[in-house]
Order: sequence, then structure tokens, then C-alpha cells
Amino acid sequence: MKFLANCLKGIAIGSGAILPGISSGVFCVIFGIYEKLLDSILNFFNDTKNNFKFLFPIVLGGSIGIVLFGNILNYCLYQFPIQTKSIFIGLISGSLPALIHQINNKQKFKTSYWFFFLLALFIGIACIFLENTLTIQSFETINFFYLILCGFFMSVRHCSSWC
Repeated sequence: MKFLANCLKGIAIGSGAILPGISSGVFCVIFGIYEKLLDSILNFFNDTKNNFKFLFPIVLGGSIGIVLFGNILNYCLYQFPIQTKSIFIGLISGSLPALIHQINNKQKFKTSYWFFFLLALFIGIACIFLENTLTIQSFETINFFYLILCGFFMSVRHCSSWC
């Protein structure tokens, strides 16, 4: 039963891996396996048997999720872009209570974090609407503001994953 549950979590993690801007790590946090997953990967050879029993269904499910949902998510992103992105914004926002609970267990949650959350939420929503207005029509007329903005957000995303 645990194998099936981890396999289903892996399918969701794999489907998150193919989404632009969504990290599989977000789904790992939602399912509460992020720390155990990192520990199993980093200390794989210390307890190979148990780590393999934990990682195998997640990796199998992740592979199935990538293959199974690749075309479905591609279709949804092109046919229903706002609705599809809104679903994932809701999934991420829905994981906030669990994140706050985990933070409170380790250290006191500071109210200033709400400012950064609301700022990130506002920027994310603005980017969805900005995406429709700043289009790249051809390679000759590239909108450099759009490219700079994309580069900035990619660097912020990568810097936040290092912290």
C-alpha cells in the first residue's frame, strides 16, 4: 500500500517536473516527503536497501507522470492557459499552511514573511497578465524588456533554491 501511495506521489511530482516555472520540490513539500527524499538521496549508500525501497516507487511514478501527463499538460497550457496556471497557483497557495506549520516547528514564523509572500503573489499574478501583453512576434522584433524580465525571474528562482 505504501508502494502505491509513493508511486502516486511520484506521478504528481513527475507531472510537476514538466511544468514551466513549477518545481517538483513544491509537490514534495505538499506531500511532506521533501526532507526524507533529500536524506534518502544524499545518504543513499549508507542504507541502500531502505533508501531504494523509498526512492524506487517515487522515481517510477515520476517517470510515469512525465510520460503520461506531458501531452495532457501541454494541451491544457495551450487551450486553457489561465485556468491551468490558476490551478497550479492554487496548489502552491494551498501548501502554505503546511509550510508555515513546518517553519513554526523549527523557528518562529515572522510576520514580515507575509510581506514577501504577498509581494511574490502579486508579481506572479502580474506576470500572468503581462505574458499576454508582451509577446514575441518574431525573432527580428524581440521585446528585450520581456527577455530581461524572464532572465530576472529565472535568476531569482535559482537563487531561492540555493538558500
